[in-house]
Amino acid sequence: MRSLPLITVCLIVASALFLALTPSVSPAQTQTTERVIILGFDGADPDLVQTFMDQGRLPNLKRLAEQGTFSSLATTNPAESPVSWASFTTGQGPGHHGIFDFLRRVPGTYLPEIALAKSTTQSIMPSRVTRGALAAGLALVAFLVGFLGLKMARAGARAALVAGVVLAMGAGGVGALAAFRWIPYEMPKAESTRKGVAFWDQVAASGRRVTAIDIPVTFPAKAEPGVQLTTGLGTPDVRQTWGNWSVYSSASFDSETSETAGNLKHVVMNGDRGQTEIRGPVNFTAPKAQNGGKPEIPIPMEIERTGPKSMRLSFQGNSIELDEGEWSDWATVTFKMNPLIKLVAMTRFKLLTTEPDFKIYQEPLNFHPHHLPKAPGQEPTVRISAPTGYASQMAKEYGLRETVGWAIATNPLKDNQIDIDTFLEDLRYTLDRRETVIKGELTKRDWDLFVGVFLSSDRMQHMMFRFYDETHPFYDAALAAKYADQIGWIYEQMDRIVGDVMRDHVDENTHLMVVSDHGFHSFRRGVNINTWLVKNGFMALKGHDPSKNYQKLEDFFDPEGRFFQNVDWPRTKAYALGLGSIYMNLRGREPQGAVKTSEYRATVDELIAALKAMEDPEDPERPVVLNVFKREDIFKGPELPNAPDLFVGFNTGYRVSWQTAAGGIPPEVFEDNLNNWSGDHCSVSPDISGGIFFSNRVLPEQSRSILDIAPTVLTDFGLPVGEELEGKSLVP
Repeated sequence: MRSLPLITVCLIVASALFLALTPSVSPAQTQTTERVIILGFDGADPDLVQTFMDQGRLPNLKRLAEQGTFSSLATTNPAESPVSWASFTTGQGPGHHGIFDFLRRVPGTYLPEIALAKSTTQSIMPSRVTRGALAAGLALVAFLVGFLGLKMARAGARAALVAGVVLAMGAGGVGALAAFRWIPYEMPKAESTRKGVAFWDQVAASGRRVTAIDIPVTFPAKAEPGVQLTTGLGTPDVRQTWGNWSVYSSASFDSETSETAGNLKHVVMNGDRGQTEIRGPVNFTAPKAQNGGKPEIPIPMEIERTGPKSMRLSFQGNSIELDEGEWSDWATVTFKMNPLIKLVAMTRFKLLTTEPDFKIYQEPLNFHPHHLPKAPGQEPTVRISAPTGYASQMAKEYGLRETVGWAIATNPLKDNQIDIDTFLEDLRYTLDRRETVIKGELTKRDWDLFVGVFLSSDRMQHMMFRFYDETHPFYDAALAAKYADQIGWIYEQMDRIVGDVMRDHVDENTHLMVVSDHGFHSFRRGVNINTWLVKNGFMALKGHDPSKNYQKLEDFFDPEGRFFQNVDWPRTKAYALGLGSIYMNLRGREPQGAVKTSEYRATVDELIAALKAMEDPEDPERPVVLNVFKREDIFKGPELPNAPDLFVGFNTGYRVSWQTAAGGIPPEVFEDNLNNWSGDHCSVSPDISGGIFFSNRVLPEQSRSILDIAPTVLTDFGLPVGEELEGKSLVP
């Protein structure tokens, strides 16, 4: 065997020494990023994920954890979806983006309003001169068409002139009617209240392409060129609510006891036929009624019994035949404001029962992606996607699906107006449609950053926890035998979706992250915070029978001011609003403030100490409140003055009551939660309500927060992370 040349030996030795002395490089440091995929699963809980992984039910997520990184992901304070997803989007806390709760106090009042968007108006044609010019222009065009048309047909000048004048008068009259009566001076328009810059806009500004599907707190859609986006949680229905559903029945409803956000319609049958109506939106083009409001637009609907187990619905040319237990396809409903303005919606129906009384469920009126509302010659005033036509493009490609942000029928099940199986059918339908869209858009590969959010995991846990938790006061062993594993099933669907994406779209140059906005808890006991404030001397009532102070959801936006009924404000120090927020009744800020500025800090400290000492008579040894957070301790930024003064962080098992959110002050502080809505996270202390974080890369050990996702993506693409971001990058 020939010996190696001396120079070769020297090179080998030198190379060996170089490799031996060179520090090892972790996989996270050697990988490059060409693409980023983020899959969001609302409400996915790290403890449940770990449990199901240990049981072998989540093989793809377990493989992802073993090959990369898995940990809990700190949520926001409070642990609410709109707050957390807004922080996910901006990399900033509520003190910067301004979303502190689902609800917020209307400045200068004690009344609530939706916090995610506000209603404004868009000027259409405000000037009377412009309207007159439009009518004159139409008249001139009509005259020229008539006159020149007849001249070309070799008619006499006099005949052509007469014809032109007649046409001009007609067109001018119609034009004047349209300009001054049918074209509104302004149209309703939504405006986002979320501040801050979305990280995908920063990525797109660098020349990359972005696809973002069903992202919460992005309505109305607005994005940089290069971004394709559809809105999610926070997108209203055509009635400008978060999901106003309806039930039609030949049985009577007890309107005095039905606490519901839906429309309950009693249909009087005449033989096999009955008449009812679909409740429509407010006609903003109509003159105000005597009560100061504007009329709604009802659509007449006939309901006919066509067989022992079948019904027919007829309206606006639609004829929908349904057998018992059957869902309809999407049906179009057109609401004509006037001859020029219309609003097109889409909805689905299910025939729930036929005997002894029929019962029909109708989904909320979703905005139709092919027919978004707009004035003649104007851009749509409702934007559910960016670019505006993206939602319509996807509907043509994948079929129609819900556009309302609170998809899935949680609320009608909460109100006992549908059965559990109907809820599950709707959930699976929504999950299937969203999965189809997200996988289809991933396959196009026309993106560098892809973000897709699923909400089914959150909705399933809200409604199914009473079957999963045997200690829940509404636990039913017989029903649990049938439904207890639905929570496990939804986590298996998450695992399956993640596995498909890993297989089809993730390579060594792709950074995959799987995240959730918060975790989940069993909701066993409701706490009436305002009742507690009354009993502990922080709120005063006047001329009031506490046994009758339950509020209905229909009173929520009552113009007559029935919200916070019978509160004696000059003697009230604090009040609870929304889902765990407490405001001090501060003099100079609140309309009838009772707490002086000099007394503010002492009163706050007194209130915090009392809240932390709260005892549940059913379990006096167990803490009810884990912490109470002052706004200045948890927030920083320009929106801080708009924040509630305090946030209550309950122990697991407790949640702020429905009556607190609705402005009611019932007689007892604690009540068992005997409702299908049996799982939650709102008002639970955020330090026990974190979400999940998975990455296909081995990342350094550190605490992780929902605020860190935005700076991590920016770092992945080599973009600067601005000092205004509160989160930190999770990649080196």
